[in-house]
Amino acid sequence: MIERAFDIPFVAAMALREKQIQQNYRPIIAVHKWFARRPGTLFRALLLAEFCTESLPESYYKAHCFPDMRIADPFMGGGIPLLEANRLGCEVIGYDINPMAYWIVHQEMTHLDLQTYRQTASQFIKWLERKIGTLYKTKCQTCGDDRADVKYFLWVKTQACQL
Repeated sequence: MIERAFDIPFVAAMALREKQIQQNYRPIIAVHKWFARRPGTLFRALLLAEFCTESLPESYYKAHCFPDMRIADPFMGGGIPLLEANRLGCEVIGYDINPMAYWIVHQEMTHLDLQTYRQTASQFIKWLERKIGTLYKTKCQTCGDDRADVKYFLWVKTQACQL
């Protein structure tokens, strides 16, 4: 029973940590900001508490595969339950009234050809450098090089005094 296997203090500590670092580390779900995104640790823990015989702290960090388990979420929104179930090897089915929600979650779970991605990203970066790269260069105050990379910009509004 899930009530016996669900370790509330363990999960609460994990979820709190995830919420604290979400601005710095949000792997695939960072593709799109979604309203009221729930911590993935919570749903991973719920699934493991239901499907594993080990205690939650023992099973949480292990690799799992539950191909015979099917998880459905008819109101998936940002898709966290489905993404976590997918990471655990479950078959997932999701729906949402919002077609954008469906599309985003589908894209988050679609296989990515890393070689093609790297090639395309490299070509795009080279194109950007040709088009706007000069806008991100400055004169180095130390050595005088006119092609030094800009570290950061400070955008400041200015206005002439009318007095």
